[in-house]
Amino acid sequence: MNRQQVQNTTLLITYNAYFALLFLFIIKLTRNNFSIDNLITWFQTDTKKLLIYFLVLFGLSLATYKLQIKGHQSLRRKYPWISIVGNYFTLLYVSVLTAFIINYFFQYFQWLRDPVLTTRWITENTRQFVAGVLYLQILFILAWSIIGNVYISALITSVSLLLMGFVHYNKLNLRTEPLYPMDFLQVGHLKEVIPMVSEYLSIGSILLFLLFIIIFVLLIMILPRTKTNIWVRVLLFVSSVYLLYSYTFFPKTFMKKFADFSNIAIVQWSQISNYEENGFLFGFLSNLFNDGFEKPADYSKANVLEVANKYLDKTESKGTITNDSIKPNIIYLMSEAFWDPTKLENVSFSGDPMVHLRRLSQKYTSGQTLSPVFGGATANVEFEALTGITTSFLKIGSIPFQEFVDNKEFIPTIVSDLENKGYQSLAIHPYNRVFYKRNRVYNTFGIDLFLDQETMQNKGRTPGGVISDESLTYELLESIKNEENPLFIHAVSMQNHMPYNLGAYEKNEIQVSGLKEESNTLLEVYTEGIRRTDESLQLLVNELEEIGEPTIVVFWGDHLPVLGANLGIYKEAKFDDEDQKVNDVKYYETPLLIYSNFDVPSKELDTVSPFFFGPIVYEMAGMEKPPFYNLLDQIRNEFFAIKGDIKLKEDRQFVTELTKEQEQLLEDYRLIAYDLLLGKQYSLSLMYNEK
Repeated sequence: MNRQQVQNTTLLITYNAYFALLFLFIIKLTRNNFSIDNLITWFQTDTKKLLIYFLVLFGLSLATYKLQIKGHQSLRRKYPWISIVGNYFTLLYVSVLTAFIINYFFQYFQWLRDPVLTTRWITENTRQFVAGVLYLQILFILAWSIIGNVYISALITSVSLLLMGFVHYNKLNLRTEPLYPMDFLQVGHLKEVIPMVSEYLSIGSILLFLLFIIIFVLLIMILPRTKTNIWVRVLLFVSSVYLLYSYTFFPKTFMKKFADFSNIAIVQWSQISNYEENGFLFGFLSNLFNDGFEKPADYSKANVLEVANKYLDKTESKGTITNDSIKPNIIYLMSEAFWDPTKLENVSFSGDPMVHLRRLSQKYTSGQTLSPVFGGATANVEFEALTGITTSFLKIGSIPFQEFVDNKEFIPTIVSDLENKGYQSLAIHPYNRVFYKRNRVYNTFGIDLFLDQETMQNKGRTPGGVISDESLTYELLESIKNEENPLFIHAVSMQNHMPYNLGAYEKNEIQVSGLKEESNTLLEVYTEGIRRTDESLQLLVNELEEIGEPTIVVFWGDHLPVLGANLGIYKEAKFDDEDQKVNDVKYYETPLLIYSNFDVPSKELDTVSPFFFGPIVYEMAGMEKPPFYNLLDQIRNEFFAIKGDIKLKEDRQFVTELTKEQEQLLEDYRLIAYDLLLGKQYSLSLMYNEK
C-alpha cells in the first residue's frame, strides 16, 4: 500500500467515525426534542450504550469501504469541485471537534478533574459551553489561516490551550485561586517554578500527554494535507481576527448581546464564583479588560487636593513616644509561608516549633497579620507593607508589582519617607531578583541596594537547596554593622517555600501524628522549617541585643503554606469552619511580632493588615509621620484589618455594616491611593511632603 492509499484509507476511516458519531447525535437529538441537556445527560448515564451504538454504526459504514473508495475516486474524476468542498468540510469538522474537546477539558480542569461535576456544569450551563466552543473554533480558524495545515493547527491549538488549562488546574488545586492573564507575566520564570510544583505532577498524566502528542504527530504525517486558495485564508484571517477581538472584549462590542444570550455574566465580587459560573474560558477572558485599579468616578485634581488637605493636621498620637534623637534601624522581615502548624487541632506534635516566638510575643508588641493572599502572591503582601495601600482596592487576582508599579518612575512608600529622614535603604531576597519584577519595583520604591541569591555574602543553603533563614539573618546583621547611617531593610525569606519534600532537612526534630502517613511526613518537613525559622529569629534578637544599635524588627508570615493539593491537610485535619467568613480569616492569619531592643511600650495588636505596619512602627519609634499615615490612623481607628469585603475591628469582630463616616473614609483612602499609584500624584507633596 503506497502513501496515497494510506492517506485515503485513513481519511475514509476518519470520515466514517465522524459520520457514525454525527448520526448518533442527530438520532438522539430528534428523539429528545432537540434538547442538548438531555443529549449530554444520555452521554453521562449511558456511556456503554453510546459506545456500542457507535461501534455498530462505525462497523456497518466500514463494511462498504470498497464501495466508498470507488465512489470517492469516481466523484473526484467527474466533479473535481467535490475535493474542494471536502477540504472545507474537513476544516469545519476538525475545528468543531478540536474546540469541543478543548472546552470540555477546560471545564474538567476547572472542576479539579472531576468528570461528574464537569458533566453537570456542561448540562446546566449549555449555552456558556457552546459559546466557549464557538470562541475556540474562531481561534482555531485563525491559527489555520496562518499555518495552512488543518491538523498541525489542531495540534498547536490543542497543546497550547490544554497546557494553559492544566496550569489553571494546578494553581486552583494548590492555592484555591484561578489562573489570571497577568500570571503569564511570570512565564519567563518557569525554570524556577516547575521544581516547586513537580511533586504534584502525575507521571501518568505526563506520559499520557506525550502519547497524545506522538499519536497526533503520526496522524499529521499520514493524513493528506488539505489545499485551499490563499485568498480564502486571507479572508478567514481578517474575519477571525475581527470576530476574536469582538468576542474577547464582549462587554464593549456588539458581541455583548450574544454573551447575554449565552448567559455569560461577569461576577465582580468573587473570581472563584466568576470562573465556576462562566467556565474557565470566560472567567479568564473577563480578567483581560478589567482595570487593575478602577479609576474613581470623582477623580480630579481639585477633589484629590480637597481630600488630602483633610488629613494634614490630624495628629493621632496613640501613645507616641516623642524622641526625635532616636532613629532606629527598621527591619521588615517577611518570612515565607511562616505560620503556626499547631493550629491544626486534630494533629499531634512532639514539640513546639515556635518556642522563641511565643516567648518574645509575651514581652514585645505582637498579634496576627491578616494577609491579603493564601499560598502565594507574596508580592502583594510586600506591596501593602511598603506602600500602606490595601490590595482590596485592586481587581481580585491583580499583582501590582507586575501590572503597573514597575512602569512608574516613582511611588511613595515607607522607604522614600525614611530616606527623607536620613535613612539608607536595603532589600534582601535570597532568590531570583527578577521574580515579580522586584529588580525594577524596588527601584521605583527608591530602595538604594538590592541583594539577591547572587549578590548576598551569606549563601548557606538547606539540603533542599534554598538559602536558609539563618544565612539571611547573618546577612541582615552584617548589613547593620557595616552601615553608619540608620538603615531600613526590607527582607523576604525563602526557606519555607513549597514543596515540603522528605529530605529537605537532615533531620526533622519534631514528629507529627494524627493524619495519613504521607500527610504526617509533609507536615513534619514544613514544621521543621518553621522550627529553624524560629531559631533564626532568636539568633537575630540575641545579636541585635549584642550590637546595641536601636533597632525595630517587624517579623511576620506572608501567607499560609500550601499543605497538599486542594487544601488536603487542612481538610484532613478539619481546619475549616462552617462559617465562610471565619475561614476568610483563618486561612489568612499569620504570626506578627514587632521587636525592639530599646525601651518601647509593648501592646497586643489583635489582627492587623500589613498596610498598617508603617504607622505602627513610626509610633513605636516616636518619629514624625507623613500625612498619609494620618489617613491610615483614621482608618485604623475604625478597622484593625481589611481584606476584600472582610473588615475586622478589635477582638476579631466583623464589621457588617458601614456608617456613612466609614464609607466616606474608605472613599477618601481609595481616591488618594489611586492618585499615588496610577494617577497624576496630585497629592504627593501633601501626603508625603515630597517635592
